[in-house]
Amino acid sequence: MKTGTQRNARFARRLDRNVTRGRPLEFTYNGQPVQAYEGETIATALIAAGHWIFHESQKNSEPRGVYCNIGVCHSCLIIVDGERNVRACQTPVVDGCRVETQRYAERGRDEKV
Repeated sequence: MKTGTQRNARFARRLDRNVTRGRPLEFTYNGQPVQAYEGETIATALIAAGHWIFHESQKNSEPRGVYCNIGVCHSCLIIVDGERNVRACQTPVVDGCRVETQRYAERGRDEKV
């Protein structure tokens, strides 16, 4: 059985025809290498790699991923190079960056986003 973050990997596809891409990049997500292209957001690259869960909700530690994809909600918050509360849908991929799932259980539950 696939992990929760890769359960729907078969639905994640990048367009491969009639698309001009930036240069190939690589970053890590929870220690695993992820391929991306310059100009993509972290959310785009993670979804294309089959990762749909980016963080756990603050109140009940429920899985969350992209919801609005325009930076309005807080469903895609991740940790990038040690910085918490980064919106994956608004943050461009940077070659070599370190991205992690944001879990509130790692912090005090009474801390706010």
